[in-house]
Amino acid sequence: MELKGIGVSPGIAVGEALIVEREAVPVFRLPLPPEAVEPEVQRVKGALEQSRRQIQAIKGRLAASGGPHAYIFDAHLLMLEDPLLVDRLVSLIRQERVNGEWAVRSVAEQLQGMFDEFTDPYLRETRGDLDDLLGRVQINLGGSPGAPSLSRLPGQYILVASGLTPSDLAELDWARVLGVATDSGSATHHTSILARSFGVPAVVGLGDATRRIAPGTQVVVDGTRGRLLVRPTGPLLEGMRAAQDRERREDARLQDMRALPAQTRDGVVVRLRANAEFPDEAATARRHGAEGIGLFRSEYLLGRSRQWPTEERQYEVYRQLLEHMSPHSVTVRAFDLGPEDLPTGGPSSPNPALGERGLRLLRHAPDAFRAQLRALLRASAHGPLRLMLPFISGGTDLREALDLLEEVRGVLASEGQVMAGKLPIGVNLEVPSAALTADLLLPDVDFFSIGTNDLVQYLLAADRVDPRVSAHYQPLHPAVLRVIRHVVESADAGQVPVSVCGEMAAEPLHALVLVGLGVRELSLTPVAIPRVKQAVRSVSERRVRAAALAALTASTAEEVQGLFAGAFAGALAPPEDGRPEGVVQAEE
Repeated sequence: MELKGIGVSPGIAVGEALIVEREAVPVFRLPLPPEAVEPEVQRVKGALEQSRRQIQAIKGRLAASGGPHAYIFDAHLLMLEDPLLVDRLVSLIRQERVNGEWAVRSVAEQLQGMFDEFTDPYLRETRGDLDDLLGRVQINLGGSPGAPSLSRLPGQYILVASGLTPSDLAELDWARVLGVATDSGSATHHTSILARSFGVPAVVGLGDATRRIAPGTQVVVDGTRGRLLVRPTGPLLEGMRAAQDRERREDARLQDMRALPAQTRDGVVVRLRANAEFPDEAATARRHGAEGIGLFRSEYLLGRSRQWPTEERQYEVYRQLLEHMSPHSVTVRAFDLGPEDLPTGGPSSPNPALGERGLRLLRHAPDAFRAQLRALLRASAHGPLRLMLPFISGGTDLREALDLLEEVRGVLASEGQVMAGKLPIGVNLEVPSAALTADLLLPDVDFFSIGTNDLVQYLLAADRVDPRVSAHYQPLHPAVLRVIRHVVESADAGQVPVSVCGEMAAEPLHALVLVGLGVRELSLTPVAIPRVKQAVRSVSERRVRAAALAALTASTAEEVQGLFAGAFAGALAPPEDGRPEGVVQAEE
């Protein structure tokens, strides 16, 4: 049996399944006499303090082991101080005279409803942090040791779970974890982040794997292709083990290419930068050979506490990013949020993807935008920093943002603040109207960055997160390729660099199409950089350009896929045992 999911940490793992299930603990509503209310408040505060000590210990252990994502547990610690949680718990106990367990459950339901209204995927997934934290508080209220610990596994296993909390993941005996497979999750979930950090193959979004797989069943996690194989037959199992060995050797070989340039065989250089969600990913980007950060999603700064970050906090994050990536550049995208993602909440939009988001929304939060611009301008004194403006639909949006930037620059200058002489400004081309009028935006920008994730869904009217229309979401559709080519031609005419920062850049075949269309900068997830670099180094620009021009006349995405897969099969497949890398040159 093969279950399809989302590959979030590449590699292949073979082993027995350890099924991790969570049973809901019954919670009863117990009325309290007046004299028992304050002792109950103190009991809840004691459970909160015990939870704080446990989380700090988890964070310390993870940091001591060299894990770069110990900061994830800062979200738990912040929630323990958040009046939305603590004050509500205390007020509920005092006003309704109920037991702590019932108060925790009631407040959890209220806060979960708030999180479900967020449109930003990262903020929605912060609900997992809330569930993890409140589950811990419930256990501490009962004085129970809780669920069996995963920190001392009796053997090596593949974890198959409905979902894993950050605490679960941090306490895992990672030396005995071969792979991870979960029913839920996404590429930005903590499960995915930590699995990539520890180099463990992982697949999420499997749906019902925990129900369909018996404990002890032999399974194969294929994190590269996003699948879970259950009870593989002899020949299939042998083939997967062989593929596992090849991937290990290939990963080691690709890491040896880290210092080599992404240069085609006929000398055309393609700059490979990294997309980053969190500051600590700068180390991962450098480890995989990234030449800077091509997209830093600044929404993370708001997501931790659901409050606009202060200017000082932003300044420190941007400065540290520049120091870690020096001498390469860092591109920060301004807050790209919808109304439901604001700290104070907001009305739901009938269609958030086409509603008030990005710069449209920042018009209603000018002080927050000013704080971000101030932090960016101050940080620009520490290295090559660039600002990317999201969800621009035309010249009017762009001009408003630039006017505000100049206003902020003038205020900083009057304060004597040190800044770079120029902060390069770019537009994230994701709205078709902006992409199709790129030539009109040229006089006011220093670079273009094509956000293919949104551009594809808008061009093809296919929601990229709706599985019912996933077949219509086609990055290689001729319409998409023609718009990208138009942007490149417009940018070339104005001598403005253009990059692609969507997931399209992380797929080697798609990356070759982009290079053929004239794109010379790609920004992608760090772990994908070595394979894309290999593909680029294995072809000539002349041939991919000819293939891309032919693709512009194709009528379907399937034709484009077949054209490139056939013409560059050697460049897209990892070298087989004993085959020299230079065999691709003979194919050309």
